[in-house]
Amino acid sequence: MTERQWQIGIVGTFDVRNFGDLLFPLIAEAELRERLGAVKLHRFSYHAKTPPDWPYAVTSVADLPRVVADLDAMLIGGGFLIRFDKEVAPGYAPPNPSIPHPTGYWLTPALIALQRGIPVVWNAPGMHINDVPRWAHPLLRLALGLSSYVAVRDEPSRATLAQFVEDDRVTVVPDTAFGITRLLPAEPSDELKRLWRAAGITKPYVLVQAADSMSWFPRFVASGKRRFSGLQFVALPIGPVLGDHASNLPGFLALTTWPDPLLLAEFISHASAVVGHSYHLAITALTSGVPVFTWMDLSVGKFTALLEFETIYPLSAVRESGPDWFVSRVGKRKPLPAVETKLHLLANHWDRAVTAIRNGTDASTRAAIATFWQSLPLILEKQSAEGLA
Repeated sequence: MTERQWQIGIVGTFDVRNFGDLLFPLIAEAELRERLGAVKLHRFSYHAKTPPDWPYAVTSVADLPRVVADLDAMLIGGGFLIRFDKEVAPGYAPPNPSIPHPTGYWLTPALIALQRGIPVVWNAPGMHINDVPRWAHPLLRLALGLSSYVAVRDEPSRATLAQFVEDDRVTVVPDTAFGITRLLPAEPSDELKRLWRAAGITKPYVLVQAADSMSWFPRFVASGKRRFSGLQFVALPIGPVLGDHASNLPGFLALTTWPDPLLLAEFISHASAVVGHSYHLAITALTSGVPVFTWMDLSVGKFTALLEFETIYPLSAVRESGPDWFVSRVGKRKPLPAVETKLHLLANHWDRAVTAIRNGTDASTRAAIATFWQSLPLILEKQSAEGLA
């Protein structure tokens, strides 16, 4: 008997050069295959992409209405996905004006899947630092209420979304990128060794996010040149789509190409330290025992998930305390116990997601959608009367 191949969709911003966004489908595919067997993952974003120019095939959400009937389930996210502001990334917009922005790459795909009776799983996305506009309340209530499993990656996201569902259905789980080390080789790969040679890396290295906000760091390194003689500093563009470029860190080593996401994760995992504000740079480093130096406030939003890690340090202390303080904290170590806790929680998350996929949906989902469409004119009329349209 031929093994069934599950057809699973996943939506997000997988069409941009941003490290974290590109990881989610790779992790989801590995975790789903471990539990379901044969899986074909269909990645949906605004714009279509194809190898070899991209790490994997991406289908435009413009094609989703045509192909959705072939899917067994739809995953939403993860990442900073649940948002309503327009400034996602410079120049990033839908493929045609009939698709709303930015809800066109997360909310409308959920509704399209539910319309077809396909189970929807919220794969630990987040939504801090943005509000839900009044016009979206009924749509979000519908999408969350009919989804088979809803998980988000931080408490602020849960608190906001919980207003739109009943019975504490919104669960907080770690960002799925905490599971990235499960996809990495135990020893440096041949590809990583070639990357080291091409970049001129011959010593323990510190990766510095090549963002404009880090433009002061080369001066800091130059001020402690003798103390840093045993280290090499590498400019690392984590999010080229957001403006990261090696030119922001003059004098540092630079990569000759932007690596595929798994090679980039492996590169980070063998560093002696990482410096920058990227959340997924920090997660990848911490799960590999690599210390992190950041200026981000760990008491706010998604970064609250990093509070329990002792090897994440404030960049303000770097400036105040100098090179000796920095070097004393550099060096790859055994991952902290918090990593194992995150992995245990994520295993449970993927088990629940697969249970939801296997269970499917029943006729009540389509009936609930139809009932909503029936009442939609009244909802719009009420919002118009209240000046909210």
